[in-house]
Amino acid sequence: VKAVCAPTDDLIVSVSRDKSVRTWKRQSNNTFTEDKIFLGHTNYVNSVAFIGASDANPQGLIVSGGSDKLINVWNPDDASEPLYTLAGHTDNVCSLFADVDGHIVSGSWDKTAKVWRDWQVAHTLEGHSQAIWGVIELVEHNIVVTASADKTIAMWKDGKKTKTITGHEDCVRSLALLPGTGFVSCGNDGAVIVWNYEGNPVQALDGHTSFVYSLATLPTGEIFSSGEDRTVRVWEHGVCTQAIVHPCVSVWCVAALPNGDIVSGGSDGFVRIFTRKSERVADAETLKAYDEENAATSIPSNQVGDIKKDDLPGPEGLEQPGRKDQDVRMIRVGNVVEAHMWSNAEQSWSKIGEVVDAVGQNRKQLFDGIEYDHVFDIDVGEGVPALKLPFNVTENPYTAAQTFLDKHDLPQVYLDQVADFITKNARAVSQGSVATGDPFTGGSRYTPGQSSNNASLGSYNPWGNDAPKPTPAAPKRLIPQFANVPFKDANLPAIHKKILQLNGELASSGVALEEPELAHLDTLIKFLGSAPKQPVHQSNALSLLLKILNSWPEASRFPALDLLRLLALYSTSPAETPDLLRTLLTASRTHEVSLMLVARLVVNFCETELGREAALKDMEAVLEYMEDDAVWLSGNKNLKLAVATVYMSYSTLLLKRPDDDAQAIQYVGVLTKILEKERDQQVQARLLTALGNLIFAHESAKESAAIFGVKQVIQSAVLSRPTSENISTSPIASTYLDLEYF
Repeated sequence: VKAVCAPTDDLIVSVSRDKSVRTWKRQSNNTFTEDKIFLGHTNYVNSVAFIGASDANPQGLIVSGGSDKLINVWNPDDASEPLYTLAGHTDNVCSLFADVDGHIVSGSWDKTAKVWRDWQVAHTLEGHSQAIWGVIELVEHNIVVTASADKTIAMWKDGKKTKTITGHEDCVRSLALLPGTGFVSCGNDGAVIVWNYEGNPVQALDGHTSFVYSLATLPTGEIFSSGEDRTVRVWEHGVCTQAIVHPCVSVWCVAALPNGDIVSGGSDGFVRIFTRKSERVADAETLKAYDEENAATSIPSNQVGDIKKDDLPGPEGLEQPGRKDQDVRMIRVGNVVEAHMWSNAEQSWSKIGEVVDAVGQNRKQLFDGIEYDHVFDIDVGEGVPALKLPFNVTENPYTAAQTFLDKHDLPQVYLDQVADFITKNARAVSQGSVATGDPFTGGSRYTPGQSSNNASLGSYNPWGNDAPKPTPAAPKRLIPQFANVPFKDANLPAIHKKILQLNGELASSGVALEEPELAHLDTLIKFLGSAPKQPVHQSNALSLLLKILNSWPEASRFPALDLLRLLALYSTSPAETPDLLRTLLTASRTHEVSLMLVARLVVNFCETELGREAALKDMEAVLEYMEDDAVWLSGNKNLKLAVATVYMSYSTLLLKRPDDDAQAIQYVGVLTKILEKERDQQVQARLLTALGNLIFAHESAKESAAIFGVKQVIQSAVLSRPTSENISTSPIASTYLDLEYF
């Protein structure tokens, strides 16, 4: 079932790959029965919309689109033939939107969207580089919004593009109106993002573990999303309040009934309705059958990770409650691995399926007589049989993707999509020690909110935890290093506690925070604990922090600086503040803790587009402070590591600015001077990476490196490591080898 809509509480329309459009009518509070079957499409039916009742059409009209490239318009009471057939698209019509006035917007694999008025094309919207998966119209604003596989969203007025919106990291699959706010989008990156009517991000909703295919909303502001992780998720005020697990591989679509119920369509061919109202709940027999279907469902191991069966607990693992609502726990029952989900409301575990592919057992599959870790089915087009893509985890996903495209004579434009599919779906088979985070420290990758959720309140340490960590078992080439390495770790409860403590100590000074400001502080802590994927405006939070930084004693400002460097990751407000970095550097020059936190702030600026612009604007002033002898003569490793990361961040920006030769040459000299004396391994690694980036991107910097004797300085840095350290496993050894290449 590829799409559903629910125009009234008593009518549901579904469309499917069986080439049919079906209507379902309510017979009682908890019973719907099939009413009519509309057979007018000659191929898969993939999209549906409904035109509300009017004088001309008192029952409304059903609009369906499919792989036959046509749009059919039906009278709900007459399944014999369409009232209208709209032709114009040259490929699958995969998305539809309609309003009560009879205006239709369609999106297609032909990379265009069409606006239809009076059953004729009024506008053809051209500009996306790949298929258009989602369309809506902001009727009051006369704006059409389109979502595409090219990872962008576009806004159109009178047939002309007015704005291109970026934010998703993969194909954007669906759009839905959100009354009073704007609209919502979802995509293959697993993200659900809320946008205002101007196309600016408001909030990102994180919870899905795979592709998100469909969206629905209610006038109350509730959002519903469905996807490849077998769930429909319910979102209220930015929080996932429920995950409804389905007994099918994919939940292709979701829609909301006017009464607040929701309807979903799955890859198993079923349409299901869910309700909060007790009078509409299904009978006990139906509920029991549904639970048993879920419990018997097989869950692919790539959805739960690679865990050795022998390491899992038995049924006794369910004696302890879940850590949070919808927590999933795996247990071993004999030779079977079961997945159970915790419900806070019911205070109990429920079985949601059995994990197949022998979690952690690395079972092989045969294809053309050869064993592979995976043999994927790749759907390359509606009506075309899936193609087999064999893959071993030791292969490069791009190599496997290219081989697949060449074998089947497919367009090169699909390379990134196929490689990304392989990366997301390939089981993680252990190949020895692999670094999964900072390549310089070997530290684990940080997820926003993780530290604040898991850390005990403890005492607040503004230096963080940057102690040396184990390095990867094998050297890894690090140059050029395009990725920024932000400082995301934080113990939010401890920072909060420290600010409250300091505020209490300043109660009689006239600068203490008052109740409204303390409320803003609470809001900021909550925001940072579940931060959005896309930066949003946070003027109240910024004003609060600036008050502390401008009025509190210098020795009491550091918790506010710590929150500011976190805010820079998730809000546009710090980067929009003129001369913020210069002002903070001037105020922090003589205080090591503050200077270290400002350095981390600079690095975090480089995570957002506005932040990068601000950091580049102030680059000369920032780096002047960073090369101060007081920094490099300090015995404080955390300060030096933060400053070294500033150099590395700027070097990643200069990789994209090959014309900035003068600055590159200058910083080659500065870095060489610092490296002559610096001997800490982690600090060296980041400085060497910065140096390597400059040499990689700027020929003049390479020439300057020879003049400054960089090769000899690097050799000295490497050889200065204690003999007990194996040089082949040092992070600076890999950097050194890369620099030798240049």
